[in-house]
Amino acid sequence: MCEQPAAAFGDAKGNIKYKPTGEQFGFINGCSPEPRESVLADRNPTCDVRAYTGGLQVCKHGWTLLDEAQGQPWPDQPLSYYQKYRFYFQEYNESKHIVTLGRSVWAIGAFIGEYDVPQCAPGTKVEDCKHEIWGVVTPGGDNLHIAAMHFHCHAPTCLAMEIWNNKTGELLCRQEPIYGGTGKIDEQKFDEEGYIAQPPCLWGDGPGLEPMPLASGVEFTVKAITNSTYAQQPDLA
Repeated sequence: MCEQPAAAFGDAKGNIKYKPTGEQFGFINGCSPEPRESVLADRNPTCDVRAYTGGLQVCKHGWTLLDEAQGQPWPDQPLSYYQKYRFYFQEYNESKHIVTLGRSVWAIGAFIGEYDVPQCAPGTKVEDCKHEIWGVVTPGGDNLHIAAMHFHCHAPTCLAMEIWNNKTGELLCRQEPIYGGTGKIDEQKFDEEGYIAQPPCLWGDGPGLEPMPLASGVEFTVKAITNSTYAQQPDLA
């Protein structure tokens, strides 16, 4: 049938075609081998076009993602969802406000932070149905320090995300999603029923804050821990 050996898992090239319109897009996911991240060694479906089950690569404008025999139940009724943002600010004071903050993104799944959560084995207790991926990052620069960390972790699978300092073994930050209206959030202005909060880790010179940790040249391990009672295609980290 084929004289050439099949490409190794994660190395296959190919396109994804949307049949109703004929649109095609090249599959761009790429997973790094250990010790950069764990998803390729685990043969996560998001790493290879032949195993891909869905996700960002098929989330295109105007595309309907349903089973082949399933009709579009709401052709003229787009779905709506809501997010709420709050912005707090101080009037600029040149004597104390120094603009030095930057933003970096560290993705640990298929280079765009995408991965599948496989279903746990039948008969496994719910509390034991957990799936974990990890990735290693080493920020550059000479004097980069961390002021805040905001992890990207999706409901309904997300249990926690962590970042560890590989040199010291210290757990630098752990974040868990919290359901609003349960009284588990200290600041009541964020404790709203119907919303999920994921409080960030913060450092700085303010009351109750630890000094900003050095990041330049430091190797960190980032972990995403999810519930795997049901398979999820895909999750993001």
